[in-house]
Amino acid sequence: MSTVLLDPSLAAVYRSRIDNHHGIEILLDAWSAESPARRAAMSAARGDVERAGLCGGEGWRQVVRRDIAGALRTAREQQPRSPEMVLLEAEALIMAGAIVSGMERLEHLYRRGDPAGTVAFARHLHALGAHDDSVMVAQALPMHAHAALTGARAAFARDRFTEAIRFLDPFLQGMAPIHSLVTAGAVAVVAASTLARLGQPMRLGRFARSLVEAGDLPEETMPMAARVAWTAGLAAEAWNRFADPRNPWMMTARLELASLAGNAALASQLLERVGPMGQPSVPAIRLLRGDSGKPIHDSEAAKIFGEEMVVHVWRTHPYRWQPWIDAALRTPAEVSVYDLPGKVLPDETSIPHVVLDDSALIEFISPAPVPVRRTGGVGVRIEQPLCRGIGIGHDWPEEETRSLEGRVPPAPDREGAAVCVLGARESLAHLHEGMPMVVIAPPGDPFWAGPFPESAWPALRIVRADSKEGWRGAGARVAERANALLSGASA
Repeated sequence: MSTVLLDPSLAAVYRSRIDNHHGIEILLDAWSAESPARRAAMSAARGDVERAGLCGGEGWRQVVRRDIAGALRTAREQQPRSPEMVLLEAEALIMAGAIVSGMERLEHLYRRGDPAGTVAFARHLHALGAHDDSVMVAQALPMHAHAALTGARAAFARDRFTEAIRFLDPFLQGMAPIHSLVTAGAVAVVAASTLARLGQPMRLGRFARSLVEAGDLPEETMPMAARVAWTAGLAAEAWNRFADPRNPWMMTARLELASLAGNAALASQLLERVGPMGQPSVPAIRLLRGDSGKPIHDSEAAKIFGEEMVVHVWRTHPYRWQPWIDAALRTPAEVSVYDLPGKVLPDETSIPHVVLDDSALIEFISPAPVPVRRTGGVGVRIEQPLCRGIGIGHDWPEEETRSLEGRVPPAPDREGAAVCVLGARESLAHLHEGMPMVVIAPPGDPFWAGPFPESAWPALRIVRADSKEGWRGAGARVAERANALLSGASA
């Protein structure tokens, strides 16, 4: 009878580099008689402080209770140099608004090779818009599912699509473990979106159809499978596949499809039906309904942006949320705007009362509309691409461009045009100019599917794909809006 001999030190190194399911980690800690502190640290690194609080001692319980001072005191009094306590201190500092100090501690853990610190550092870099740095940090843990997923998302945000697939490949090929079905579903969604951007429709279609048609598809993955199916142009098939009203996971999958279709009313109805299971869709539904912005005299907004309040706003996108930032800067509060990838950072003497990222501003204030600027130009300039890389059936067709070109007077270039027609992504860099524009909304993006853009940029008109007809006839609709803007510009 043969015996397998394991080197405990090598086993520990291997274990620290993969992302086990939390329940498996409990088993392994029990077997090896290890403290749950490392388990708590990895839960917090993934962003799950509630779970960290269940297993990680008083420090993480204080974070859950938002007792930041207590958590910092615990971190500095109990083994202050241990990686787990440095991570606790870092997360508490970030939660308190000391972003730079917290990120410095996470960077220290990353350079020490600490897995939990590395995962947390990559996650926060991505959340703060420092996508290139997030990619670099995530590369330190290529076989760790959460780190790789963060790296893939960050690479995707920077149009580094081949790198995004490289992050996911070990998991999709079965060479590295995925710690949960939810993570597996997230990997599938990012992989599908990346295949769409890489222009691989056959591979995307095969992938999505295999998922949707799997009779043994785990229920927890159904919402993610529905999103993959939508990306592959199989929304109708997915809607029919997830049809059992008695199954809450199937109704959550339908909620996902309704949100992607931009149907706020249907999505709201399904959200009421599925309850807490639909929480991941709530931000999208708020954008679709346009019910997040509030006037500044609202009690909550007035408290945050009142006199003598110091507010730090962190950019996560260079352009998208600028009208809300402008509105915040006009409030009585002392508002400062910081940008991690741009190296615009607060000094140590600035202690905020409130810290928000730019996208969170819509929860509290209405945007400051960008004034319409009359250009004095002539004609309509159609910029390419208008909508590309979204998925099968979601990309703007060439025949609609030809239809559009035949219905508007052309302009030689953007600078000399009275009206521009642009894709949503390309428009963001120019919306602050206030030039009349028709923007092609990317299907599936709740920001462009809802009313917020036109409330922030009054010179803007949006054309969206029909949930059933797609882009059929959209060229004529774009021309109608462009010509209307043209008439207004010449009036």
